[in-house]
Amino acid sequence: MNEKTIATIALRDHCFADLQAVLREAAHWVEAASLQGADLAVLPETINLLHQSARDAPLEHSALDDWRSETAMLREGAAKHRISLVLPLLVRDGTTLANRFYLLSRDGAEVGFYQKQVPATGERLAGVQPASNTPLRWEGLTLGGGICIDVYFPHSVFDPQMEAGADLFVIPSMTPAGAFLDSCAVLYGVPFVLAYSPWSRILDRDGKELAAGGLRSETLRAGFGTPLQQACINFNAVSLFADFNGEKIQALQRHYGPKVRVRFEQSNCLFFVESRSVDLSIGEIMREFGLVSRRDYFAQLDPEVTTRSSAKNTL
Repeated sequence: MNEKTIATIALRDHCFADLQAVLREAAHWVEAASLQGADLAVLPETINLLHQSARDAPLEHSALDDWRSETAMLREGAAKHRISLVLPLLVRDGTTLANRFYLLSRDGAEVGFYQKQVPATGERLAGVQPASNTPLRWEGLTLGGGICIDVYFPHSVFDPQMEAGADLFVIPSMTPAGAFLDSCAVLYGVPFVLAYSPWSRILDRDGKELAAGGLRSETLRAGFGTPLQQACINFNAVSLFADFNGEKIQALQRHYGPKVRVRFEQSNCLFFVESRSVDLSIGEIMREFGLVSRRDYFAQLDPEVTTRSSAKNTL
């Protein structure tokens, strides 16, 4: 069992006098998430744009030149409360603009950043630069990323990160992603965390919502409740297509007993297997019974993969 509690935080895109007001609001809810047991808090896309009253103002006017000092209040607050943070910002990097999120560890140290791979039309016109990315290592997990419209380009954005071993994806966003995000969770067999202020969603590897909510909530609009969505996820788990694997499930359950939890989802023909023991890894279970993950099972049947592999071997 390897459980992490992840929280998303909704922030309004108005009523803030300046960036420091945005950061104070974010810091308040980051502290609240920590007090509720969250290991990681994920903020929505480019929080340094939320206080801008002129929507047609040039993006370059809002980019941060020294994001570390300009966000010190929030970063130090997260470190004080020992919670990791996904901090999404529009920054200036030399002479160019970048839409990034920075991953900060519990002590405030910078783990690295993800840069938006597919800037939207307005961003491109403003000079926001795209970038390819590799996943980030965080507390024994490999954390993949996406920002907003990146989610609609899974093969170029998510595939390479999956090949690098991504265990989950965090996506600060200004788009809801909808059913497309559900299918990505099933396709890649890992959890997805979408921090979208109107309606954030935390999806398990089967595409089902573990938590969902945001500023569309009647509760929040009525003036009470919290803008936090939070879920505890077991990362010592795997999704398995029923073909080939299904015949081994009963033996697996007999062998491990309560150390494992198995669930079958008929609609997608998938088994979900998770270890409930701190001394039993999902890798050990798969090796013991010769199991193949859903993703690997379909990859070995994919004619395009086979063709590429054959072509490579003839070079």
